[in-house]
Amino acid sequence: MKTLTSPFAPHVSNVWVTLATFDRPEEAQGLGQFLREEGITAQVHDERRLQKSWFLSRPIAGVHVRVPESSFEYAQNYLEINPAATRFLRRAIHCPSCNSVRVHYPQMTRKNILPTLVAHFLVLLGVMKREYYCESCHYTWSPEKK
Repeated sequence: MKTLTSPFAPHVSNVWVTLATFDRPEEAQGLGQFLREEGITAQVHDERRLQKSWFLSRPIAGVHVRVPESSFEYAQNYLEINPAATRFLRRAIHCPSCNSVRVHYPQMTRKNILPTLVAHFLVLLGVMKREYYCESCHYTWSPEKK
């Protein structure tokens, strides 16, 4: 059985990392509230509008529950050992390779515009497809395999 060590240090960084990904905001809000009730700082980040306008795609897997980077390991371990978390994670998008819920769609970066523009161009030419991307194992898969 895993034991948890709470992160006592204040959040030194303002970097947030994805803990779980959902299709719908209400599903993510439930997990976010569950984490906050347990004293874990969490936010729900809805990027469906960004997906629709910037990635020119139907918004799927666009709602992310994020935690500060310094709390990520604690929050992830907490979800693994707490049976009550199962009801929230059941509706999350899961990687078919490793079962992680740390997923992005499409697989394009959100941190730099140039690779995204190149990827869009390749998608428009039919050279590249939009795929899910697992942050844990780096596996990619098409939405049809979901």
